[in-house]
Amino acid sequence: MLELPPLSLYIHVPWCVRKCPYCDFNSHQVSGDLPEQDYLHALTHDLRQDLPYVQGRALQSIFIGGGTPSLLSAAFYEQLLLVITNNFSLAPDTEITLEANPGTVEAGRFAEYRNLGINRLSLGIQSFNDLALARLGRIHSAEDARKAIDIAQGSGFDNFNLDIM
Repeated sequence: MLELPPLSLYIHVPWCVRKCPYCDFNSHQVSGDLPEQDYLHALTHDLRQDLPYVQGRALQSIFIGGGTPSLLSAAFYEQLLLVITNNFSLAPDTEITLEANPGTVEAGRFAEYRNLGINRLSLGIQSFNDLALARLGRIHSAEDARKAIDIAQGSGFDNFNLDIM
C-alpha cells in the first residue's frame, strides 16, 4: 500500500505595518484595528472545507506567514491552533513556525506564542545594515534586529531562522 506524503499547512496573514516596496506577497498596510475575529472565522471556514482532501494525513508542519503575522495577538493564535488541532491530526513533532518583523517584536507576546506551542520563528531581519534597511523600506533598525534575536531566545525559542537579503 502506498504511504501518503507528508502534509504541511500554510496560513497567510495579509497585514503589515507598512508595505515594503520589494514585497510581492498579498499584504496590505494596517489601517486601524485588525479584524482578528472575522479573519479567524474565514480561516476556520476554509480549513473545514479542505478537510475531505487531507483525511488520514497528519500535519508535519504549519507555517504562518505574511504579511506580518506577529501583529496578531496570542489570543488569535490560541483560537486558530485550537481550530487546527480539533480538525486535523498533528504529528508528534509538528513544527509550527510564525513569521515576525523585528519592528513588531514584544517579549511578552513572543513568550505567549511559545507557550501556545509555536516552536519556531522566522525573523524578517533582511539586513543588519541600517542604510540597507532604510532602502528596503523596513520599519526596524539593525539594533531592533539584534534585540529581536535576543527576545526570541529569551522567550524559549531555540529554533528560528533569520531572513537575510
